[in-house]
Amino acid sequence: MAMEHSDLQTGLAALKKKDYELAIAILEKVCAEELHQPTVNRATMGLVMAYKGNRAPSKAIALCQTLTESDSPKVKDWAVRTLAQFNQSSPQRRSSPPSPGAQPQTPKTVNRPGNSPTPLGGDPTGFVPLDPSSSSGPAQTSPLKSPNSKSIISPLSPGKATGFVPLEPAPGKPEPRSPRNSPPLPPPLPPKPLSGATPRSKVSPLTPSSSLPAPPLPPTVPRRDSPQVLPLEPDTEGVDYLTPSTPQAPAAPVMAPEEVQSASTPAESPIPTQHPREWRQAGRAQNWRKLKPVKPTYLFFAQIGSAIALFWLLRIFMHSAMATANDLFYRLPLLGPIQSFYQDQTWPLLGILILLLVASPWLLDLLLRFAYGMEKLPPLKLGNYSPEARKLLSRFSLERKQPALSLGVLPTDAPIAMTYGFAPRFARIVVSQGLLEQLEDDEIAAIYAGELGHLENWDFPLMSLTVLLSQLPYVIYCQVSRDGDKWLDSQEWFGKVMLGTAGVISAIAYGLYWVLRWPVLFLSRLRFYYSDRASTSLTGNPNALTRALLKMAVGIAQDVEKQGHTSFVLEGFDLLSPIGYIQGMTLGSCSGYDSWENLLQWDRHNAYKKWLTVPQSHPPLGDRLTLLDFYARFWKLDAELDFAQDSAVAPANPPRSILKRLLLQGAPYFGLPLGLLAGLMLWALGAVAVNLGFGALDWVWGDRSILQGSLLIGVSLGIVLRINSFFPDITPKNIHKNPTLPDLLRDPDAIPLDSLPIGLEGQLLGRRGISNWLAQDLILHSPTGLVKLHAASMLGVFGYLWLLSKRPSDLVGQAISAVGWFRRGATPWIDLDRFTTADGKTHASAHPIWSTIVAGVAVLLGVYWMSKGGT
Repeated sequence: MAMEHSDLQTGLAALKKKDYELAIAILEKVCAEELHQPTVNRATMGLVMAYKGNRAPSKAIALCQTLTESDSPKVKDWAVRTLAQFNQSSPQRRSSPPSPGAQPQTPKTVNRPGNSPTPLGGDPTGFVPLDPSSSSGPAQTSPLKSPNSKSIISPLSPGKATGFVPLEPAPGKPEPRSPRNSPPLPPPLPPKPLSGATPRSKVSPLTPSSSLPAPPLPPTVPRRDSPQVLPLEPDTEGVDYLTPSTPQAPAAPVMAPEEVQSASTPAESPIPTQHPREWRQAGRAQNWRKLKPVKPTYLFFAQIGSAIALFWLLRIFMHSAMATANDLFYRLPLLGPIQSFYQDQTWPLLGILILLLVASPWLLDLLLRFAYGMEKLPPLKLGNYSPEARKLLSRFSLERKQPALSLGVLPTDAPIAMTYGFAPRFARIVVSQGLLEQLEDDEIAAIYAGELGHLENWDFPLMSLTVLLSQLPYVIYCQVSRDGDKWLDSQEWFGKVMLGTAGVISAIAYGLYWVLRWPVLFLSRLRFYYSDRASTSLTGNPNALTRALLKMAVGIAQDVEKQGHTSFVLEGFDLLSPIGYIQGMTLGSCSGYDSWENLLQWDRHNAYKKWLTVPQSHPPLGDRLTLLDFYARFWKLDAELDFAQDSAVAPANPPRSILKRLLLQGAPYFGLPLGLLAGLMLWALGAVAVNLGFGALDWVWGDRSILQGSLLIGVSLGIVLRINSFFPDITPKNIHKNPTLPDLLRDPDAIPLDSLPIGLEGQLLGRRGISNWLAQDLILHSPTGLVKLHAASMLGVFGYLWLLSKRPSDLVGQAISAVGWFRRGATPWIDLDRFTTADGKTHASAHPIWSTIVAGVAVLLGVYWMSKGGT
């Protein structure tokens, strides 16, 4: 992970002060322990200058010779020029190379591209900073090389008073990607009609009767926002040469008149042919040194914060439920309020949570056994699938002198793995039969090693308690919706009452399930980085974990396609699974149409992914695989994915236009602090009125209704500011008809606000009956992959609870033509505007109307609360 190394800065500071012995001691430690190759390069270069200053030229020369073999053209160029200076200053050493015994400890060189500094001179240490590009820069294209020339541009070429050229190359034709990075491009085929679909000219709303052919979508430009390494020294001339300039788009070719006419509307993209995924089967380390342990402080505080948030949320629920019950008992005849419900329930709630935590392994065992058919997994049976995993588990128990871990297996094809319990001695590791059958021996072992990482890091007790608490409403949702489906076709009033009651209860239970997940979402994302590192350190096989995670994504997509909906166990235990089912579904379904490297560009290079993943339970998969790529190259292994060929580079500062888009994207949320600020200003006005004796305004000071009303008005204004950009008009001229999902996923700049109008044909998947009344499981199975659909009535999801409402789930299983706004966030989805079935039935969604209603209700309620102030 790219970060500013504190020891590196300390060593360089000592080098500037000419404290060479201290600099050598610190920089040698950095070279021996650091994983990030640009940081290693900078430390090695500083070590060369420290050896030179400490009058150890033989060591400096020997170390400099190792840099001449670097994969980074700039580092190599610096080393060659530095060696030339050594030879000029000491001619006798050119004929007598340093003896082997005089060579210093060679720092490890990870096979990762980097950048060399500018020439010697100007800096008191004798060198200048590396380019702050991350490991994702291209290996074969140096920033100091002209794209149209093989010669290296001299940093001292004329035309620059400072003696150096910018690091951004002149615009030119980019070099082709590595052949192993991209699958062969098949000839485009015409779209295949889905089974049961009538000809498009009769049912598709995507093709107007007078529409013209249209050009394809413009190619996406990779975002330049990989992790950075800060420079050793700023540019003394004041030139910001560390910020790559934005490449200019090539000039548009001159089109013939008929081509100009065809460019009036977007064209329908041809459907590519799906190819079987071929794995590189990159190797593993044989005799590896374990990775340096990561301090668990960050993870510890994340658990403390999550536990406090969870307890606070449960306390609010408990007090609200008791107050509502007492109010109901007071109004009913022959009943009275329960006095104990008026007392503080903090300590009783804490005691209940501790008991549930201790009992969590046995309670979850019962749930998985009776609800999902879990069985015990004997170690011998596990050994049939993965002898390495069996040995790993046995060694883990022996080293800790504890009984063998309890293992379980779920009879489902979806690849699942989870760990739960309150202590490692009583922990359970449960996997699915699909995981055992779809993964290879070393990949299964890597998944089990990741689950053992949760035990080592002690991040599983709180997650186990949260999953246990959330399973209570989730089981109610599943069972009530199944029982309520019996009255779907009932025409009697009793059946309709039972159907409506079951729908409301299941909807409330499902909402509670999602709310109970919120306090631990940050912890859930963070802990997977730690478990991935632990898995790699235990097995020495980061490539196997990379393949395992990607195969799990493919397996999840195949399970959704096979069943036609998301299984309950996949959704209910999503927090404990190594990969989120929503992120895995779309990614895995597109795997045969493009390379993994292209599909993961958003995960790796989007500048605001940290903000956009806040509501997610899992971190971006591309981030995790990038770290695994670092670990593989740290052990000098060929990586399973070719991230080294990625040419995207992060800018030093995000463009202002993108920052404005992000602010507009979060306008309803940013309205909360702005509304709070407005309320505080009104309070201040009231305080001034009190001091000046204006009795008409003294009620404003300290009135809570002012703050509450201001918050609601702020949210309302944020919704109004965003609504036009979030829901642009969809016209025949701007709609993109049947684009391929890999093309939509590839843009690393995209955020949900971009709102691309698209029309996409496919089959509507999802649960049937009451379990999908809220439209929570709508999936479009397009010809190139799976994508989530979001639908809303004029009253949001609440409008679907009316018995006479037309719900999108009523059309599950049919071929549809969907029109809406494609959004690319941490997971992609389509906000539906409408969709039409093969027999002409149309279902309209009302996202803009619902947003307008929410904004109107919020502002009216805010004004009402403020008007009640002082009464």
